[in-house]
Amino acid sequence: MEEPEQEPSDKTLCKFFLAGSCRFGDRCRNTHVDTSDDSAQPTANKDNLSIDKAFSEPKGKKPPMKTASDVISRIQWDPNLPKEHFSVGYLDRFLGVIEKPFSAFCWEDLASAGVDVLAIPKHRIQYFKYQKLVVWDKTSRTDDVFGSTGSGLTILDIIEQHKALVQTEKNDEEKIEEVAPDLLVEEEEYENDNNLQKQSTKKVRPTHFIAVRISSEVVRNSVKEVQDALLKQNTKIAEFLTPLPELHLTLCLLHLVTSDEIEFVHRVLQEIKTEIQRILSPSLILSFDGLKDFHSRVLYLAPMFVPGLSSFVDTLNQRFRCRGLVVINPPTSNSLHVTIAKVPRNMASKNPSLLFLPEVYNSIQITHFGAQHIDSISVCYVSSSRRTDGFYTTLLELPMY
Repeated sequence: MEEPEQEPSDKTLCKFFLAGSCRFGDRCRNTHVDTSDDSAQPTANKDNLSIDKAFSEPKGKKPPMKTASDVISRIQWDPNLPKEHFSVGYLDRFLGVIEKPFSAFCWEDLASAGVDVLAIPKHRIQYFKYQKLVVWDKTSRTDDVFGSTGSGLTILDIIEQHKALVQTEKNDEEKIEEVAPDLLVEEEEYENDNNLQKQSTKKVRPTHFIAVRISSEVVRNSVKEVQDALLKQNTKIAEFLTPLPELHLTLCLLHLVTSDEIEFVHRVLQEIKTEIQRILSPSLILSFDGLKDFHSRVLYLAPMFVPGLSSFVDTLNQRFRCRGLVVINPPTSNSLHVTIAKVPRNMASKNPSLLFLPEVYNSIQITHFGAQHIDSISVCYVSSSRRTDGFYTTLLELPMY
């Protein structure tokens, strides 16, 4: 005969519940009975009970995400979406993820698709891109086509943002030509001085550069003395003189577009920091040979040969290229320089008196230009903005020792 069910005794009460700290909530195997008045419970215990309740309650479901088929239909039938600007990343069973233009696919039913067309099962689609921007991604549950996963963006927003970005880049290029001709001139001179085949430098311009900042007061004072002497000879060159806080030795020119590419730069620099220490001695000193010019338009301080420096520059640029980053005509040992003054090509052709001729700058009687200790390198933006100390806006400054 079954025994009558007994009321829970003190032995079956959960002592952690009584203390207000039971982690299991309603799932606890012991009995939860409130034996005291609510007003007598300590505030801390009430708080703990609220926290336990919050953890024990089931979390809400994630919002349903629009499928790849939905995205395909939207691109196909929405007249506001230019199909030629979309691409699709899909999983190939043998080659991994492959990306093709949206228009390269046949989106008919697989059973009716011909053998000579590109047709794939919808479940193999991994992502969709608009231009270079991922707008739908299965793995990360990104949906900026419909905004179904709560991003607050739709494909029309993305298109407008992209138009604004393109216009901003166009404006930045125009500003770069005005405020940072030094870097563009350097890019051209690397090709000309090394008899390399000239590439289209107007299509891809540097967005970032890696440099050694010239902070030595002795070097700066020497440069100022040169600039003052040049001004006495021709006051019209004042606007073409490099401000002393901006003096630098460029090691690498990069064209970076996405935040991932910027992150790659950071990783590469961290990875090769040990290698830098092996290649370059801790007492690396950069000294200068004297004044030289590039095609009489750029006057610069030429650094003396430093064992290991050119190897370091080569290593730096090669690592970036291996990561798929756009490296713009990396400098060689005989093209490294610190620009003192530069005249744009169009200005020099209109006014030959602005040219820096050897017979002009060799008359400046300076035999010692000082030295710069290379103990850190800077990753800088190519832009009109400057830091409060006058140097280029810096993304990262890496101490090498």
